[in-house]
Amino acid sequence: MHWNIKKKIMARPIKETPILYGEDARRFEARMQERRRISSEERARINTNYELVLGMLKRGEELKRQRHAATV
Repeated sequence: MHWNIKKKIMARPIKETPILYGEDARRFEARMQERRRISSEERARINTNYELVLGMLKRGEELKRQRHAATV
């Protein structure tokens, strides 16, 4: 396949979210009100991933401050 470098490839636009009516809307609302039960292992996995992402964010902010301080 030959790629034309001059051609810009862009993502497709996101479609509008459909509006639900009637029974579909009632069913959706009922499902949103239900509490989803998760196991303690799943909760631990979620918390571990959350802490990992939070650590990456903090490290990124620290590096950004260090780079900014080095340029001032």
